[in-house]
Amino acid sequence: MGKRMQRVQRALEVGRVARRTRLLRALREIGVVGERDATREGAVAFRHGLEELGTTFVKLGQLLSSRPDLLPDVYIEELTRLVDEVPPAPFVEIQRTIAGDIGLEPFARIDEQPLAAASIAQIHGALMADGREVVVKVRRPGIEEQVEVDLSLLRRTAAFMEEHSEAARIIQMHALAEELDAHLRAELDFVDEANSTELIAAELADYEELIVPRVIRPYVTERVLVLERIEGERVVADHGLPAERAAHLARTFFRAYVRQVTRDGTYHADPHRGNVLLTPDGRLALLDFGLIGRLDDDTRTALSLLLLAVAQNRADDVADLILGLSLTSLDSDEPGFQHELRRKLPRYHGRALASIRAGEALADLQRICLRHGISLPTSFALVGKTLSQADSIARALDPDLDPIDLLREDALVVMLAEAGKRLEPTALLSYVTTQAEAVMRLPRRLSQTIERLEAGTLKVGIQPTGLDQIEHVLRSTANRVGAAMIVAGLLIASALMARVNDYLATIGFLLASVIGLYMLWKIVRTPGEL
Repeated sequence: MGKRMQRVQRALEVGRVARRTRLLRALREIGVVGERDATREGAVAFRHGLEELGTTFVKLGQLLSSRPDLLPDVYIEELTRLVDEVPPAPFVEIQRTIAGDIGLEPFARIDEQPLAAASIAQIHGALMADGREVVVKVRRPGIEEQVEVDLSLLRRTAAFMEEHSEAARIIQMHALAEELDAHLRAELDFVDEANSTELIAAELADYEELIVPRVIRPYVTERVLVLERIEGERVVADHGLPAERAAHLARTFFRAYVRQVTRDGTYHADPHRGNVLLTPDGRLALLDFGLIGRLDDDTRTALSLLLLAVAQNRADDVADLILGLSLTSLDSDEPGFQHELRRKLPRYHGRALASIRAGEALADLQRICLRHGISLPTSFALVGKTLSQADSIARALDPDLDPIDLLREDALVVMLAEAGKRLEPTALLSYVTTQAEAVMRLPRRLSQTIERLEAGTLKVGIQPTGLDQIEHVLRSTANRVGAAMIVAGLLIASALMARVNDYLATIGFLLASVIGLYMLWKIVRTPGEL
């Protein structure tokens, strides 16, 4: 079956699910088509529809749950409950994949009943021939082809929406589709996940309280990944740890995630409660590194300074840093953005974590930006979601922890680490060389500008902007004048034709009346348009 036919069939299936789960109602409630107050029923239906559509749409929902600037609170809350659980694939198919990629000889036993079965992969407990307890993560057969069809459909939809909707351009629908594409492809490739696991393990090596499962090499392929098995339970409020130990563990855990974002630029981007286990010896084990956030150096630096500015209640600096990260246009209301930021930022200081909704500060920043026509980079949303999940785990361990105060305490460490990065010989030499080249070219460019100014050959180009409204008015005026001339012509022609042919004259009068009435109706209904 051709790819085009697969896309058509999948589009029809999406349409059937959307109709059955009343997806159009949800689209109105989230502001995609029309407007309607958000309801819990609409959010639940939206979640069920995504779960029914499978892997790609579940991952889309998880990605959207990090975008409080796009969705109402009730939808964000519901999408955090997305369940990525499916019936397990037959063990004979899983065993065939393992045998084909790494062979069955390294194992003394592979449990037929999976420990977990998700839409992309399922995990089986196993015993290596050398006695080590491990888990084997195996990609579900056929999932890659299904994801490819879905991603193609979503990319085309996003491109169409951006072409025809200003709102879609502001929220960067195409960038959202590309981000989903990158995340899904990374989760499908277990070689990439193995590398990410080892990278995060190296970043967290200084934290004795945090552990990451070892990758059992060479048993790593694109479809199969063997990892050390770590026993533990989900972190809950009734964790049973002494209060002092729990508080220390919470602070360490949250600080580790802030450090990953602000210093390393590579971070575990999915620390939900199923991926963080409390081990019997009172440590936290981080699991599942299919979703990794990566920041370029400039964005990492800006986010580091932004978190510090939020912690220190410096609204003007927060505004400047956000504007430096974002896309703005002539329609962006920067003064309004700064005013609202000064009004809202102080509310996050001096409050315990228990009184702050997870990620409230960063979520509010995203909403404020959207209201004032400022487009944040998609990386900001993923950082916000990651820190929200991290402080949710911290809340379960120590409800009295204040993440804002913790950021303030770590300010000096973050700034010294950033200065150290900037002063590394290679980075410093690269920066000086880049800036020196621009400075050395400056005298020559200044001389050329003065020479052209003296000779009268200096040209200044001005690109007019914001003329859409004027163009609209001119087009509307021209259309109405043209229509009026057509009506007048029809009336005159019909009057002259009446002496020759009454039938044609009647048709002309009727046509002129219809056009005239239509013009009058448009003028009354929508002034300025035709």
